[in-house]
Amino acid sequence: MTLGTILCPVDFSEQSQQALRWAGALAWRYNSRLVVLTAVDPLLARAARMRLGLDLAKVETEPELRLFVRSVLPDATGAPQALIEVGVGNASEVILRAAEREAADLLVLGTHGLGGFQKVLLGSTTEQVLRRTKKPVLAVPLNLGAQAVALDAAGPRFALSRIMVATDFSEPSAMACRWAGTLAGELGGSLLLIHVVAPLAVAPRWRSHVVEVDAERVRLARERLDAVLRDQPASVEHETAVSVGRPAESISSMAAERGVALIVMGLTGQSGQAIRPGSIAYRVLTLSHVPVLVVPSYEQETGVTAQAAQ
Repeated sequence: MTLGTILCPVDFSEQSQQALRWAGALAWRYNSRLVVLTAVDPLLARAARMRLGLDLAKVETEPELRLFVRSVLPDATGAPQALIEVGVGNASEVILRAAEREAADLLVLGTHGLGGFQKVLLGSTTEQVLRRTKKPVLAVPLNLGAQAVALDAAGPRFALSRIMVATDFSEPSAMACRWAGTLAGELGGSLLLIHVVAPLAVAPRWRSHVVEVDAERVRLARERLDAVLRDQPASVEHETAVSVGRPAESISSMAAERGVALIVMGLTGQSGQAIRPGSIAYRVLTLSHVPVLVVPSYEQETGVTAQAAQ
């Protein structure tokens, strides 16, 4: 895999620390250029300039960002030396512009929920980035996302014993499968390739006939999964699974049951049709207790190609 540049937007929160730890570990492992970015609210920046004559981004925020990065990334030979950027503007706009300007191969950022047993809302910045991204995004949940990666002076260590890739056999899912297979091969984990067959909605008097139809749909899905496996690295241990149920809930519950450390999914990748409330990828992100890597179908802009995965 080639990850030339990794962009990690932060907001100084504990969750940003988790995301930066992942970004730093991946940057060290892949010898990537690491850019750490934060955004300053434009109204706040204007008020500071008008009332105090202060360049809030340069004088206050940039030094704080350097301290924040230093507190997370180890000072050791071989550790990534982060480039610091402070932008003024809407956070999602600042992030998306930086991703294009820096030619980022991967964005790593935190998710924000309402807490409790089930998060029902992603942070607005994360959601807006995911709606419009042309770059793969690794979304890291608070605390639970830290268990699969360690980063200190000894270097990065990944505990990705099992990586799940959920496919609907679309083009974005094909890209997600390449990412998952490559990560499993290079970071030392097995691959779980799954497909969820959504139950058919029928009138009550037809329910007895659905069993046979669902069985056939499951059989066909298993055949397609076997075909997808032929494009995966031969050295990677793998297994497949097909279930019948609500896709997002099935993906999340299977990840918990199988001890999955990372979920990989495809995004639609067409303008205006990316992740959105109600979509399967969005629901998985709100339910997942492990990091989720979402991959658009823009193959020319990602760090994995079909050839690299074979």
